[in-house]
Amino acid sequence: MKKIIYSSVLFGLAILFACEEQGKLGIDQSQKGFEFRMIPNATSFNLADSDPSVTFTMYSETNNIKKVNVVVELYQFLNNSRTWRYNLAEIDGSTLTNDGTSKITIPLSQFASAANIDPSTLGGGDVFTIYNVVELENGNIYPDTLELGGESYINTENSYFPSGGTTSYTGQLNFPMVCSVSSPFTGTYTITDDCGLFAGDVVLETVAANPVQRTFTGTWTLDPDNVFSGIGFNFDLTCGRVFVQTQSIGLGCGGGSNVDVVTSDIDDLGPGLYDDLNDSQFTVNVRYSNPDCFGGFDCTLTFTKK
Repeated sequence: MKKIIYSSVLFGLAILFACEEQGKLGIDQSQKGFEFRMIPNATSFNLADSDPSVTFTMYSETNNIKKVNVVVELYQFLNNSRTWRYNLAEIDGSTLTNDGTSKITIPLSQFASAANIDPSTLGGGDVFTIYNVVELENGNIYPDTLELGGESYINTENSYFPSGGTTSYTGQLNFPMVCSVSSPFTGTYTITDDCGLFAGDVVLETVAANPVQRTFTGTWTLDPDNVFSGIGFNFDLTCGRVFVQTQSIGLGCGGGSNVDVVTSDIDDLGPGLYDDLNDSQFTVNVRYSNPDCFGGFDCTLTFTKK
């Protein structure tokens, strides 16, 4: 019994010394990281407003941030391209607090000016994306590599921060262009499908908590032996264009493979169109995007109000 106790004590002392040695080689040699969060009061820009803006509230419990460069790029749907990333704002690290008093307001016109584009050319499908580049007091930069003004900048030092996808660091925020929808775009519509798949009458309904989105289900016919009811999808009415996020229409081919639809690519049909002041007729252009199940082609759905 005494030998067992003695052996256990030795084992415990070995662990203690090992932990002390690990501390010397690990935590004791690590460098201070940082924490920076940015919370916007809006998640999009409404083009119906004269010059909409977004206010960012910033939080940080650390005091080793020298500055934060906010850089911006614009995805332009009609060109299917992205601009370079440009400086949008610079935040002095000494102004950062963790009590919600650190704020900055940036209007859409400033986003557009930074990206060298005319705000009047913005439309549905366009998205501004901002990236935060944090410089610490010791000269380290996070992230290590960034694109700015058409040039690549690489910091060879580690950022000493594990990941940008954490609740302690806001690395990226997206702001799509949206517009208010004036006409109802609800009720009974007749679908005409140039692919002959959807047909008949459907009821358009709004989607909870999303005032620009509509949903429907109807009859979808592959051939006389394969007629399915209750099939449909959601779509977004965005500044005169109709967008469909990738989703299943409610049919599958087995093995987890779905019959998916998405907005037709701009190089093919592009998005459907609608008149905000007249909901009597509009189009939805979709691509069946899963050729391994069903797809690889585009269709135009025309909705005519009854």
